[in-house]
Amino acid sequence: MTYVKRNKWALLVLGVIVLIGVIAMPLTSVVAVSNVWVMLSLAFLMVGAFFILEKAHLFAGWRRRRRKGEDPLPEERIKVTEVASVKNGPVIVNRYARFCLTVGIGLLVLGIVVTL
Repeated sequence: MTYVKRNKWALLVLGVIVLIGVIAMPLTSVVAVSNVWVMLSLAFLMVGAFFILEKAHLFAGWRRRRRKGEDPLPEERIKVTEVASVKNGPVIVNRYARFCLTVGIGLLVLGIVVTL
């Protein structure tokens, strides 16, 4: 029950997309509707992966290069343990990523089941 409360907007969007697809099924083929669901699911999964990678600290410890005409930046040493602790941190799945992954996985499963 807590999963439904936590992801009520994702389930609502999923339900609206499914309802639109069910209404469109008599007008088009079932395979076409299933293909649209799979394409939408791939788009949602890509956006969800973007939100996960956004919090991944991929660029922790990088230094910015000096451009021509800029004053030289002070050379400060970056402690390896600080960078390692940031990079080895847990994977953060925020609410936007959870929303996109829930809708994407739901549409992908539905699109596969409909075409069977």
